[in-house]
Amino acid sequence: MRRVFSVVGIILAFSSFAHSQSPVDSLIIQGKEYMQTAVNGWDLQKMLAARGLFERLLSDSTYPWLIHYYIGYADMRIVTYYFSKEDKDKALEYVNDGVKHLKASIELNGDFAESYSLLSSLYGDKIGIKPLLGMTLGPKSGAAQGKAFELDPQNPRSHLIAGESAYYTPKLFGGGKEKARKHLHQAAEYFTTYRPEKEIYPSWGQEEVYAYLGLIEMDRGNLIEARENFQRALQINPNYGWVKFYLMKELEKKASGEKR
Repeated sequence: MRRVFSVVGIILAFSSFAHSQSPVDSLIIQGKEYMQTAVNGWDLQKMLAARGLFERLLSDSTYPWLIHYYIGYADMRIVTYYFSKEDKDKALEYVNDGVKHLKASIELNGDFAESYSLLSSLYGDKIGIKPLLGMTLGPKSGAAQGKAFELDPQNPRSHLIAGESAYYTPKLFGGGKEKARKHLHQAAEYFTTYRPEKEIYPSWGQEEVYAYLGLIEMDRGNLIEARENFQRALQINPNYGWVKFYLMKELEKKASGEKR
């Protein structure tokens, strides 16, 4: 009898889960998790696989604007990967694809701030590949970023992306590390209270905030503060490869150099 009740309990629990989460929701969450694993390990093939999963979900009509967003997000990560390999041709290919998908996301849902943030980032990447486009794409990037802040002023990823953009943009052109630092601190503050409305919505980026804050402190020679930020990033995500296998090693090199 106890076994019968146990089986019934499992069936009821599974039924409750199935009703609370659709197959599409489950696949989106799976794609998010797979993408995070790819970013942690800086694994291009896993990034492409996650992107492919999202692309196949375009055939479903439940959240087309969100699926376009996630393809754009995957493209953004792939662009950064190719930048790190100094392959500008492949980076440009995925920049253009990401812009296309994010524009589609915005057309389907013009109130989703996250799509504007990523669009702003990819415009910035395209300027990095083709600086002469700065005259036309710079204002577009700024407008997309402004729209993201207008729609959701306390979205931490919007401030993260603005901070990253400022970090790589010379002060002369409206960027600079101090501006980056302000946005990143704002992102860190908003991440403490931010919760996605649903599990299928974006949730990435908190560890990245502290990676960039640590990078800025390391650039300034503030190695103790840099270490604190890197350790905070690893507390949030112990598998975050950029900090664990690269930035921490760079910090150790600088610390060793100072001791000599």
